[in-house]
Amino acid sequence: MNRWFTKTAQMLCLTLMLSALMPILASAQTSYSGVSFNNGTVKGSVYLDHKNGNETELLLYGPSGQYVGVVKATYADYFDEAKQQYKYEFQTVVDSAYRYVKLYSVVDSVYATVNNAAYNNDNDNDSDNTTPGGSTGGGGGNDGGVTTPGDGSTAVTSIKAGSDGSLDAQALKDALAKGDTPEIVLNGDMVNIPAWVLKDSGDNKQLTVRNGSAVYYVPLATINYDTLASSLSVGLNDLYIRVTVKFVSESMRSTMQTEAAAMGGKIIGTPADFNLEAATTAGKTSMINTGNVYVPRSLNFDTVLNQAKTTAFLYNETTKTMTFVPAFYTFSDGKTDVMVKRQGNSIYGVLELNKTFSDIKGHWAESNIMMLANKLVVDGVTNTTFQPDRSVTRAEFAAMLVRSLGIQNTGGSSTFKDVASNQWYADVVATAAKLKLVDGYEDGTFRPNNQITREELSAMVVRALSYAGVNTSTEITKGQAMLSKFKDSHTIIWAKDEIAAALSLGIIDGMTSTTIEPLQQATRAQSATMLKRFLTAAKFI
Repeated sequence: MNRWFTKTAQMLCLTLMLSALMPILASAQTSYSGVSFNNGTVKGSVYLDHKNGNETELLLYGPSGQYVGVVKATYADYFDEAKQQYKYEFQTVVDSAYRYVKLYSVVDSVYATVNNAAYNNDNDNDSDNTTPGGSTGGGGGNDGGVTTPGDGSTAVTSIKAGSDGSLDAQALKDALAKGDTPEIVLNGDMVNIPAWVLKDSGDNKQLTVRNGSAVYYVPLATINYDTLASSLSVGLNDLYIRVTVKFVSESMRSTMQTEAAAMGGKIIGTPADFNLEAATTAGKTSMINTGNVYVPRSLNFDTVLNQAKTTAFLYNETTKTMTFVPAFYTFSDGKTDVMVKRQGNSIYGVLELNKTFSDIKGHWAESNIMMLANKLVVDGVTNTTFQPDRSVTRAEFAAMLVRSLGIQNTGGSSTFKDVASNQWYADVVATAAKLKLVDGYEDGTFRPNNQITREELSAMVVRALSYAGVNTSTEITKGQAMLSKFKDSHTIIWAKDEIAAALSLGIIDGMTSTTIEPLQQATRAQSATMLKRFLTAAKFI
């Protein structure tokens, strides 16, 4: 039997033993002394009831409960006779804008709140300068849990996984039962979580798995535990959910950098491989399909990224290519969180580009075209020209829209009689039809080479928003009032509701203050602008 499965069982037994011994062990607890937060430096001493080698680790959290990093405390070669504890000293640099930070000892799950001296006169939190907390969750050693402030409505419970992927299952179960948001901090590349702990945790629970600057947010409701157990021919008690967050090797990063350089760009940071699968003690595994849910993962950077010149990408190891993947940027304290949103598992990273085209200088859509070109959503007609005022075919826009959703082509065949399997657009039209982004005509054709109209374009974008999880139906009524001001609205043939929703969501504008011109052919510039607005509305950029 694998070591991590054995360790999990041992930890459950240990938890029961510790519960019985808790009155005896209550006095043996980590303590802090002389802890201060001045000018961006947090330092002090931590005392342990037993010597934990020459170093021990403290986890550091920001005021909103976000994980900041690991602090190494070094043994000071001192034993306090009065406390009967060993002294370790630490010092680290943090963001001076934080009002306070939380320190958490991984040894016995005790935390302390340390206020920033610059805010000592404020009353924004009710903590003393150093307020030790108690252990929360079962277990001991490096597998305990701690409660730190979350978003104000729930607490974030941090549980450190073992280097072999094991964790304190009871501590996780207790945290889920209390309604907390558990965060598992990896001590390697993966963690194996007993399925029985997660199965009845509730429909809206999310599990955060962190490996340094890379985070996987696992939506538990998307996992069908019984189906996975059946497919692997095991009972629920023998099923494990394996979450892997692994940074790529330097060799692979170098290969990716070569590909990026050929595109005129460069890789920012180190990409990471995110994986979610079911596993058994016998070594059998099965990939977990989360369906159409856009599962978030985060890549954190200690700098402010230029959103117009960077993009999150999916890396295909077989073809050695990078493609756009939706990602929402959040900026705070000089740092950037890039939250990648996609269905399925893969390698994700961030690429910086600076594309431009000679024929868009001064064009009204220049900034939109450049941003989407840098994000690998739109291409030029040549390497140096975009032809912004050229019309767009139905097949071309279907390809742009599928790409902007971060969807890989299904490779299936189309049911449209005029879409031959040997045409470049065959796969993308089949994918768009499967996702219900496009319709054909009554005669069974798609007419891929017809120039797309503003009416058709609006309908496809609104359908894409619905697929991305945006409630577009509530926008129709508001949009209908806006639509009534256009004197040519009666010329809309079939997509009146979609155009109304697009108006309300700011996806489409009138051509003039009184005309919408639904039958006019859309240009490449208009298409790029609507795609940019779509990505913004869906929080995909």
